[in-house]
This record gives sequence, C-alpha cells and structure tokens, in this order.
Amino acid sequence: MGLKRKLSSIGSANAKTLTKNFSALAVLQAMRYLIPFIVLPYVTPIIGAEHYGEIAIAYAIALIFQTIVNFSFDFIGARDVARNREDMDKVSDIVSTILCARVVLYLVAFLILGGIVLAVPKFREIWLLILISVLTAFFSMNVSEWFFQGIEKMEHITIVNVISRVVFLALIFLFIKEREDYLLYPLFNMVGFVIASLYSIVMITRKYKCQLKVPALSKILNSFKIGKDLFVNQVCMSFCVNLPNILLGTISGSTAAGLYDAAGKLHNAGKHTIDVLNRTFFPFLSRRMDKHNSYRHINFAFSLLLALLLFAFAPFLIRLLFSEEFLPAIHLLRILSVSVFFTGISSAYGVNYLLLVGKEKLLRNITLTVTLIGVVLFVVMTYMFNTTGAAVAVVLVNAGFAISYFIAARRCPSPNEQIKS
Repeated sequence: MGLKRKLSSIGSANAKTLTKNFSALAVLQAMRYLIPFIVLPYVTPIIGAEHYGEIAIAYAIALIFQTIVNFSFDFIGARDVARNREDMDKVSDIVSTILCARVVLYLVAFLILGGIVLAVPKFREIWLLILISVLTAFFSMNVSEWFFQGIEKMEHITIVNVISRVVFLALIFLFIKEREDYLLYPLFNMVGFVIASLYSIVMITRKYKCQLKVPALSKILNSFKIGKDLFVNQVCMSFCVNLPNILLGTISGSTAAGLYDAAGKLHNAGKHTIDVLNRTFFPFLSRRMDKHNSYRHINFAFSLLLALLLFAFAPFLIRLLFSEEFLPAIHLLRILSVSVFFTGISSAYGVNYLLLVGKEKLLRNITLTVTLIGVVLFVVMTYMFNTTGAAVAVVLVNAGFAISYFIAARRCPSPNEQIKS
C-alpha cells in the first residue's frame, strides 16, 4: 500500500485535522531551529567554540532538569485533554493539577541541582549560565503546548512562538557584539519563553475558559502516580540525549562539547522534525489505534528521508551555519544522522504505541535497561574516542531503543490492531 493510500485510509476529516496540526507544529519546530541556525553563523565567530561549548553544557543540564519537572505531563496531559476535551470542567482539573504539580517539582529539583552545581568544579565555573538556563526551563514548562496538542489547536501556540523567536533574533543582532556578551545568548532565549508562557496562560484561561485553581494534594500525588512509569522513560531518554555534551565538557573540555553540540543541533533538528509528526498523531491515535499501521508507514518513510538528507548535506550545513573552527563536526553529523531513522522506529513503537495500549511499565523497563547500558557505553566511548566515540554511542543506544520497542510492540498487540511485519 502506497503512502498516499495510507493517508487516505485515515479518513478525510481526520486527515484534514492532522494536516492542519502537523503544519502548525512544523512551523513551530521550524522557528525553533531556523532562528538559532540564522543566529549561529553570526554568534559563534564572536563568542568562540569554548563559550559556545559552555552554553551547550548548561543547556544540556537544563534539558535534563526540564524533563524532570515535566514529569511526563506533556504526554499524559495531551492524552487526557484529548479524551476529555468536550468536558471543560474536567479539562480545567487536568490543567490545574499539572501546573501545580510542576511547580512542586521545580522547587525540589532546583534545590537538588543547586547542590550538584556546588559539588562539581566544572559546573561551578558556569553556574550563571546554568541558572539562566534553568530559569528558562521554568517559563518553558508554562507554555503548555500539551494542552493545545490535546485539543488539536496547535496554531495558537505556533503564533506566539513565532513572535517570541523573532524577538530573540532581533535582540541577538542588536546586542551581541563582543566575546564577553556570550551570557546574553541564553538570557535573550529566556525572554522569548517568558512571552510564550504569558500568552499561553491567557489563551487557556480566557479563550478556552479553563478555571485554574489549587487542586487537592491527593490529586497532585495521584498525577505523580499515574505518570511515574512514563516519567522514568522520559528522564532516561533526555539523559541519553544530553549526557554526551555533559561528559565531553567534563572529560574533554568546552571546545569538544561545542563541536559535538554543533552536529548535535542539526541531529536534534532532524529528531524534532520526526517529533512533529509523532505529536500530531498522538492525540489522534489516543482515540484511533486502529490507524497505527498507516501512521507507522508514514513515520518510517519520513524518518528515512530525513536521515539521508542529513548525511548527504552534512558538509554544506556545517559550513553554512558555523565558522571554520567547527568543521570537525561534519563527520560527527554524518554519524549522528543514522540515529534519526532509529528515532522514528522508537517513537512509532514506544510512546505512540506501548503507552497508548497501556504498557507504561513495559515501556519504562525497556527504557531504563537500555539507558543503564547506554550510560556505560557513553562513558567508555567518550573517554576512549572523544567526540567520535560519543556520536557512535548515540547511534548504538538509539538502535537499542528501536529494536527493543519493536520487539515489545509485536508481543503486545492492541485490542483493535495486530502489528504486522
């Protein structure tokens, strides 16, 4: 069955909604990556690979921090809102519970991270960068994209993100002129998320009439209980994505971390492009798992195309976006491009299948096992082969996720669909 027939099998009304939300998400992700890629050719020659590497280390730490604070609510919230979107009282309870739970997690995680920063000499050197990045995570978690994803109205959040990214772009070109201005880069990034966060809250409360309130403690605790298995899954995945930068920064120095991050940004752009497709289908599959077969064929074709494009255009992209100092990142990007295809397989059979058929514990156990093996692999490969070792380790770990999720999904068919070869 061709790709066109796979799309038509979903149904014209559903296809129209999916196309609309995919377009909104695509614009959103394009702005998130297009703006930095416009900025990087200007910024990296000014601040240099070392300062850029320090920013990358702080950003990697903040992303793990953010994943902990999110506590899988991006998926649980989108799923629950999608299933209850006709009952705004229920949706109000969901939104209020998630926002309050995240504030609790943020305060606890902030104190723990403070202790870690004080204990690690490298982190103490860049404590201000880490602080700015963690504050950015606070505003990022209040954007509540999962809400708009759940009601399948992603165009609202796309609009404000486009505005906030343009503001970020303007501030960069206006104020970053010297190497010492490197702190302004993450600071201006935070400004964009402040704008998006405020707009998100206004839209949720005024346009969609959600009544925010302080939920009972029992509801907050229950939300942790419901999301705990997926939380482990998300933390492990974030750890695998961001650990290479942190390891390279501590083992090989900020310059090595900067080179890896240059390739990693393009690699992550490919992965997040796949994520656009997956997030578009997630609320739909929450209601129509019988259409998973069509979705996964679309996913695989899309993932393979992106992987091939990244591999073929790696020299052009690195030369276009970075200074001559970053040319060693070309071979790193070509290695990392292979994992983009594995990411497509992982998403199709992981969160977008095992979670939706109620196999959260199985998903958690697989992810935890692969991550523990991956941590050892990351440390050994990075120590022995520097940036190349880190890139190869990423490919191997993503392959491990893809194969494990695929095998598990074949053994756990949904009630209304059998996974076919």
